[in-house]
Amino acid sequence: MTEANDILVSIIVPVYNKSRTLRRCLQSLLAQTHSNLEILIVDDGSTDTSMRIVRAMQAHDSRIRLKELPQNVGAYQARIHGIREIRGAACVFCDADDTMEPRAVETMLATMLEFDVDLVQMRYRRRMKGVGVKYLEQWNPELAGRRIDGIDFRGLASYVGMDSYIYPSCWGKMFRTDQLRSLQLIDFNQFWGDDQIFNIQYLRHCRSMAFVDYVGYCYYWGGDTSTNYKFSLLREFKNVHSLKRVMGQSEEYIDAEIIMLLRYHVRQLMTELSWTRQAVEQVMKEELRDPLWKQVGFSLTAEELVAQEAETVQKSPIKYIAKKLLK
Repeated sequence: MTEANDILVSIIVPVYNKSRTLRRCLQSLLAQTHSNLEILIVDDGSTDTSMRIVRAMQAHDSRIRLKELPQNVGAYQARIHGIREIRGAACVFCDADDTMEPRAVETMLATMLEFDVDLVQMRYRRRMKGVGVKYLEQWNPELAGRRIDGIDFRGLASYVGMDSYIYPSCWGKMFRTDQLRSLQLIDFNQFWGDDQIFNIQYLRHCRSMAFVDYVGYCYYWGGDTSTNYKFSLLREFKNVHSLKRVMGQSEEYIDAEIIMLLRYHVRQLMTELSWTRQAVEQVMKEELRDPLWKQVGFSLTAEELVAQEAETVQKSPIKYIAKKLLK
């Protein structure tokens, strides 16, 4: 029987201009209690001092490897390039502005070996300015500590997105490298949804998974790690919805999700972009002519939609003020 300590685990870290957070991230990975690691940095065309940090740390720890891409291709494709380079039997992803708790790799590997599964998912928390704030993921303790396969697994894998038990991010999970290598690179290079598409692709090759009740991933939000909201993001939401439909995800759930994202978009226009209600209504009148919204069962007028989301914003002003202050 293979001992856990004998198994090489690869950690892939896609990096694009993360000099302010990268050292903290790598220090957390080097501090893992499972020391049989390779940490593959995939430089996605960084133009800041990120690679200077990597080379300096690489000089002191040979577990750090570097794969440099000739140009920026986005996180989805950077991960695929990393998979082709790794040598470990198991693989973990970490974003360059986040950290992992010391026992994260050890805990997930022990779970993967105990239950002989294709995927392990641990829990995570959000941190703002280094302070732990809240747990974010959907969590059902009845799912933890056992092998999930058959109909139960297919049910969980039928929807990956907002509020799904298999959360949409690639981090916080352990994958089997042989299964990862069966993924085919697709033409996907937009900002939003890369994690979801990657996970859905992987799950189509899986037969089992396990959840572990260990909060091992720290997702940092705020400051330099937050991305300003883009007006064009609704187009990316719709692109992912279309792709998820083609990939066989539950239409009931993805249709509910795109409506949720439409509402989120309206709130962000009024808060982060500071649009007036009249301007948002005008844009939404045009947007709601898209046949997609009738197809997914959305029937509100632009005025009704904006009025509802304006009321939501008014009920939670501190949330939106805090978000602006952390930018």
